[in-house]
Amino acid sequence: MTILAMTDAAGGLEVHMPDGAWTPVVARPQELVINLGDMMARWTNGRWASTVHRVANPPVISLAESRRQSIGYFMHPDYDAPIRCISTCVIDGTTPHFPEISAGMHIRNKIEQSHKAA
Repeated sequence: MTILAMTDAAGGLEVHMPDGAWTPVVARPQELVINLGDMMARWTNGRWASTVHRVANPPVISLAESRRQSIGYFMHPDYDAPIRCISTCVIDGTTPHFPEISAGMHIRNKIEQSHKAA
């Protein structure tokens, strides 16, 4: 999960839309932007989706002097921690959309997929 307090500077976070377009994320004053990862999608049975995103440079170099600063901090469950759907996210009589997987294998699969795509 990423929590962003954004500024109105040009450039920055963009999300990949279903139609293939990249759309800038614009937050109003006092709003936070929340970006979820793939594990959250698995835990919530797809109710909360992970977002393909990127950071775009300002369109004009003179705008690159923005006072924006980003600091990343990444946390991850233990390698053997099970990642499975939260029971309240499964409708009675159905099964989860995603099979249980360890956190380590989930990350390993993501890395392998990214290497195949490159």
